[in-house]
Amino acid sequence: GGCPEQGAHFELHLNSTMDGSTDNRTPTIMGKWRSSSECMSQLRIEGAVLSREYLWIIMGVCMQVVHSCFTNVVYYLENKYMTAAQRLPLYDLAFDFLPTIQGVWWHFTDFLIYFMLLGVGSLVILSTFMAYRSQRKRPVIAVFVLKRYFKTLIVLQWLRIFSFIFTLLPGSSVQCLYTPTEEQLQGPASDLLQGPAPGEGNSELWAPPETLYDILFRIDPATGCGDLMFSSHTIFAVLCVMIVWDYFPYKGTKAAISAALALLVPLTLASRKHYTVDVFTSLYVVPIVYELMRLKMPDTDTAVEMQHHYGLVFQTDKEDNLKYAVIVGNQSFRINEDQLPADFKEPADLTFTLPSGSPIHKGKNGPGECGFGFDGPYIHLRKDTPPRSPTFEDGLRNLVPQVSPEESV
Repeated sequence: GGCPEQGAHFELHLNSTMDGSTDNRTPTIMGKWRSSSECMSQLRIEGAVLSREYLWIIMGVCMQVVHSCFTNVVYYLENKYMTAAQRLPLYDLAFDFLPTIQGVWWHFTDFLIYFMLLGVGSLVILSTFMAYRSQRKRPVIAVFVLKRYFKTLIVLQWLRIFSFIFTLLPGSSVQCLYTPTEEQLQGPASDLLQGPAPGEGNSELWAPPETLYDILFRIDPATGCGDLMFSSHTIFAVLCVMIVWDYFPYKGTKAAISAALALLVPLTLASRKHYTVDVFTSLYVVPIVYELMRLKMPDTDTAVEMQHHYGLVFQTDKEDNLKYAVIVGNQSFRINEDQLPADFKEPADLTFTLPSGSPIHKGKNGPGECGFGFDGPYIHLRKDTPPRSPTFEDGLRNLVPQVSPEESV
């Protein structure tokens, strides 16, 4: 019969609406091209996020200049303080099994890094114009990808700076090699242990910075010396792999980026740009730092977080209940289901006791039945949201304002 009393126990099933309309977007291997209106709405979303997160991108770019200055400093220190004996390359067992590559092939590792960065950058840019199809339920927002990349890179590069700036290691690359002269070899061994190494034994390509201007403004990521521990080549490569596997988990992209990393490692050793310890350290340090930062500082891409941090409100389109919209500022833009936050699309079943004084009304269940009418976005909670978490409580607090005032008791 009648409506239940105040304080009654309810089970409320809230399910996301599904767009039953026909999707006419042009399909590709990785997804479907967005329509022009969807691209504009996605650009609005990106702009709102960028307005709050741009500092991470700026700091990431500036960090490349800082890192370059420190690589110049260690090059300067090696030239100023290391003796001839200290400049001799360390023994590396892997060098005995890998041939030394020179010439154009010596630069191939640099080209491979640029290729990997270009590939990841292209995927990030395309995320604005393409709805990616994958098992990843969260939509790809380019600013979040860039923020994740640069935030992790900043930490890794500071770790790298502290690793190479205090302990000077002799380089094994062609421009860093030191070859004692006949006079040095025939003289007392103590001469090899004194003062900075005489210039006669330097490689023709040895060109350390000599002035403060050189240290601050020289940018040469390929032919420096001393910045060995741990491999910068491998840092960039592994970070690209982590980004692709996290944000663009398609078989083709994962296979391509993983193959590039597998090729880069032996080529880096064969070109003698790094010792095995440098490369191996990067292979485990980068994933550890990436995963720790992802767990401790996850992307703020839930519906509640997007509204709180960036003022983005996702809801069903008032003109068409089968469509969705995002409110940016005071404007509403129609979006597709794949542009919604993952928690907005997730169905949720809530069991709760209606608080005393809350409105009970005859809603949309038909005559003679008691229910609740909703005139706004449904309440959606992430599957991994535990009870009493902020998102869960925020959802409950938003329940009463969304009750339709029609036929309230």
